[in-house]
Amino acid sequence: MTTRHPLRIALMCGAAAAVAMSPSSVFAQAAHEAAARAADSPHGEGDIVVTAQKREQRLNDVGLTVTAIGGDALETRGVTTLSDIAQIVPGLVFSTSASNTPVYTLRGVGFNDTTLGSYPDVSVYLDEAPLPFPVMTKLTAFDLERVEVLKGPQGTLFGNNATGGAINYVAKKPTKEFQAGGSIGYGRFNTVDADAYVSGPLSNTLSARISGKITHADGWQRSYTTGEKTGKTRNYAGRVQLLWEPTDRLRVALNANGWLEKGEPPAVQLIAIRNPGPGNPVTNATLAPNNARAADFSSNIAPYLNNRLYQGIGRIDFDMTDDLTVTSLTSYTDYKQRMAFDGDGTAQNNADFRFFGGGIKSFSQELRLANGGSGPFRFILGLNYSSDKARDSSELDYRDSTINTGTAPFLGGIFRSGFRANQDMKNYAAFGNAEYDIGAFTVKGGVRYTESKRNASSCFFGVAAENSNLPFAPLYTFFANLLRGQNGLPPITVTPEQTLGCLTINTTGLLGGQPSYLPGEFVGKLNENNVSWRAGVDFKPRPGLLFYANVAKGYKAGSFPSVAASTTQQSQPVTQESLMSYEAGFKASLIDRTLQANGAVFYYDYQDRQIRSKIADPNFGLLDALVNVPKSKVQGFELELTATPTRGFSAYANFTYIDAKVKSYTGINPESGALNQNFKGAKLPYTPKYQVSTGVNYEFPVNDSLSAFAGADLTFRSDTSAFIGASKLFEIRDYTLVDLRAGVKGPEDRWSLQVWGMNVTNQYYWDNVAFFFDTVTRWPARPATYGATFSYKFQ
Repeated sequence: MTTRHPLRIALMCGAAAAVAMSPSSVFAQAAHEAAARAADSPHGEGDIVVTAQKREQRLNDVGLTVTAIGGDALETRGVTTLSDIAQIVPGLVFSTSASNTPVYTLRGVGFNDTTLGSYPDVSVYLDEAPLPFPVMTKLTAFDLERVEVLKGPQGTLFGNNATGGAINYVAKKPTKEFQAGGSIGYGRFNTVDADAYVSGPLSNTLSARISGKITHADGWQRSYTTGEKTGKTRNYAGRVQLLWEPTDRLRVALNANGWLEKGEPPAVQLIAIRNPGPGNPVTNATLAPNNARAADFSSNIAPYLNNRLYQGIGRIDFDMTDDLTVTSLTSYTDYKQRMAFDGDGTAQNNADFRFFGGGIKSFSQELRLANGGSGPFRFILGLNYSSDKARDSSELDYRDSTINTGTAPFLGGIFRSGFRANQDMKNYAAFGNAEYDIGAFTVKGGVRYTESKRNASSCFFGVAAENSNLPFAPLYTFFANLLRGQNGLPPITVTPEQTLGCLTINTTGLLGGQPSYLPGEFVGKLNENNVSWRAGVDFKPRPGLLFYANVAKGYKAGSFPSVAASTTQQSQPVTQESLMSYEAGFKASLIDRTLQANGAVFYYDYQDRQIRSKIADPNFGLLDALVNVPKSKVQGFELELTATPTRGFSAYANFTYIDAKVKSYTGINPESGALNQNFKGAKLPYTPKYQVSTGVNYEFPVNDSLSAFAGADLTFRSDTSAFIGASKLFEIRDYTLVDLRAGVKGPEDRWSLQVWGMNVTNQYYWDNVAFFFDTVTRWPARPATYGATFSYKFQ
């Protein structure tokens, strides 16, 4: 049942957490147990070590808003993807997209374009090495030490495209003692999850770690018109690491990792027909029921996934002196994509991608010099270079659409078109960051200069119907002369030879040239530069208590859209966006470190936000394009509480409030087609106003060799929308998820057996809504899943 009262849920969750964390009898015994907990672990509560500022620090000493999730917590809760992580990180939202490219939004800052070559607003890293495009991040979350989510602009240390924040996966490293282990689980839909690792020394100076993960599952969705199944999973991931320490001052680390994603993409659900009537071939299509497993898709175009990624990371750290270290970080990533999917949610070919493919090759090199941090002054100086090459291609089948039925008599049965795009990007940067302690205060600042260069080309082309030629010359003669007449130019005749290649009409001029109003390939360049910066002050009156205030400015690079463009106007880029952030917060370890409280308030001045929207095309009406929203604002606050009042028991409660709205933007409403609509006050997409998560974990001894454990987690997200100015049809409704787990484990956690359930109330919810030609569809999230997992460690 969908909950429609977000404040009631928030208060309910807060009350539940308060009950869990507040009994006086529990805290009365906390003092004499704190010392025992500290002896069990090198880092007490609040003492998690992170590398959020590219050096090791206790989490409570970092004057930024950072959510850190340890590897044990990730394994216990079954977190393996960023979709899972988004459910437990306050302010982070994950959305599925048509091209299988994930969309991340953090505190209302995100980019809803799913082009392979589009940089995100929330950058992702593996051991500080970039995974610069969201599609590269899908199967990386395995064998992790922790995940760090940094909120707010991170441009000074992480560069362009981190205006919303940065996510850093920290992989478990090779060990100096032999370790090995693994787990295997079985769950609903015949899901088999297996992972394993082995780690240890190869010599006195060389150690290694090998880890891998496999997931197999049957299809979890079924067509409600044909009975066919889809959505099966065949995922494989692996990682090999070497750590060489020939001297006390030199460390060389190598990381080779990769993954293969096969199976089938999730099917969309049809929720509405656009412009129904006699001329619409899908007018009578059956809408999907409110059941995550029910969907519909074409039988003549089989959906499939065949995507893979390889990455190599090399890191060298050399201690020039006891306090001065030079670091080289090199990475190369190669991604290839081949897939097909049904975009319209019907059994007809209204908007079906017969093929959606491409690839990305990414190289990054960073050099930096840093002092060891033992004195009052700490600094980092660095240079960074990256080169990214992205290629997109697709073929769309729309034989059962109003576009085809409206033009088929003239075109002779054309109902397929193709598209390809190339984008080459180079980025150059120099940066510095410094901190200085003055008593209990720390003054800090950073700056980064970035120069970005992007070259793009794209081609929209027709694909002949069966047993027909391509009769595009008459059509494009008509289009060209219509546009030339509007601009006072004489008529021309477009020859059949001119329509054999690219069909995008040149209405803007290319690379400074004049418009020709003839079909051809689009080419463009975009060169930009910016200065990101951060300034702030920390105040630490006592150990375990930190107050901080920061002002930061970050940028996201401009981008060209990957669209099957009618004219070159549709292919124009958006320029870089910027975000000015004002934030203050605190981190407090209280009641003898049995209660950790973190809080932050923030305000963002968001300039030239990039969105995927529509433009008015003179030939085909409203078509996809990228546009800049001049001014937006984001304001809100976060509160996180974690209590460990007694050995074996912990509870947490998180609450996030975000108010994200447009301040100034006049443009086209993608849904209604209204021109020059004033969007002032409209909510930003993928940004729930309220987010709540709470949970408890309890472990207790059964006897000397056996202990039992149980846990529960509840997550609530209020409603949001899929784009600016959307109606209720494009609403992403609020939802509440409950996960449960229980099990037993052996001494020293050598083995464990756990039964678990996710979304145990079978909440029906979705994370995105979109439309193509004649249909409106949504991406449902998985229904209730449950199973059991056995783990074993060799030591």
